[in-house]
Amino acid sequence: MHEARAQMQPWAQRDFGKFGNDSFQPIQRIPPTEVFPNNYPLSQFESNPALSNPDGPAYRLAENPPELSTLSDDVEKQDALFLTEDEVFTSRPKLSPAKNGILQSLTIQSTWIAGSGDNIGMTEVSGSATLGFPAPTRESPLLLTPGYGMYFLVGPDSIQAPATLYQAYLTTRWMSQLSPKWGTVLSVTPGVYSDFKRTDGDAFRVSGMALLSYQWTDTVQFLLGVVYLNREDYSVLPAVGLIWTPDDDHRLELTFPRPRYMQLFNYGDGHEDWWYVSGEFGGGTWSVEHPIGQNDDLTLSDYRVLIGMERKSDGGGKSFVEIGYVFGRKLEYKYDPATLDMSDTIMLRSGWWY
Repeated sequence: MHEARAQMQPWAQRDFGKFGNDSFQPIQRIPPTEVFPNNYPLSQFESNPALSNPDGPAYRLAENPPELSTLSDDVEKQDALFLTEDEVFTSRPKLSPAKNGILQSLTIQSTWIAGSGDNIGMTEVSGSATLGFPAPTRESPLLLTPGYGMYFLVGPDSIQAPATLYQAYLTTRWMSQLSPKWGTVLSVTPGVYSDFKRTDGDAFRVSGMALLSYQWTDTVQFLLGVVYLNREDYSVLPAVGLIWTPDDDHRLELTFPRPRYMQLFNYGDGHEDWWYVSGEFGGGTWSVEHPIGQNDDLTLSDYRVLIGMERKSDGGGKSFVEIGYVFGRKLEYKYDPATLDMSDTIMLRSGWWY
């Protein structure tokens, strides 16, 4: 067994007798269970005596993410600093945003929007799975996400609309860290969006995204790109903004079209609990059977302000629940000039990611 040696620090000097003239004294390591409650994991320096006195600064590099929402976290580099006595019990290990192996995630999600009559209510149930492959390495992954969703409508009364809408899609996403500061995300999503009654060529649509990120400082990241929605109301939207992470417990995403503020309020062994406030652009376009006997494109659109809580787990999993205020709601057909402006309402959403 190697004998560990530690330099005396001001906080560690106590009147336990004379220590001698040598400022370095041999010590015996205390078992981790006596210092770290609940088997708190040791850092690489405390668990490996050979690294107790490195010649220079050490760095820990996060892995690339399975989802776009974790991109800014995964390109950050942080110094692995020695912890002082006061910091030992306030620091925590980083959660990995990805899993080892091909299966990266399984997701189930449900959304309920209150309404009836011409103020349409809606219940959404959807699920997806994400598979990850090196392209060509783990640091530049190719992610494939097949998904399926159903939307059950309540109303409207004055305009006929299908009772159920469906979507089936496959998202192909490629991520790469071009340099320590530059990263990119490219994705394309072919899918079928229809009531599955009279499906035609309009039901098949392709959307996509191209995003470039720049790590300006250790805490500030800029995003610039474009999102191709291929919807009747909005075909193309810019993706622009910045992400500010002043510390491990706060995160501000001043980005369009999805701004968000997050704050940590609890953590434990292998998980973190966050609350957040976010904005969102909702809705979609479906090819449906029109009452006059031909196909038409039905578009639902709205804007949302949400507040929620989520528990993140190691490997990219999470569970969440949120409540939101929905406004600017509209239903319209492409060929039928009739439109329907709906009242503001509330929504509830919850989900589970493995």
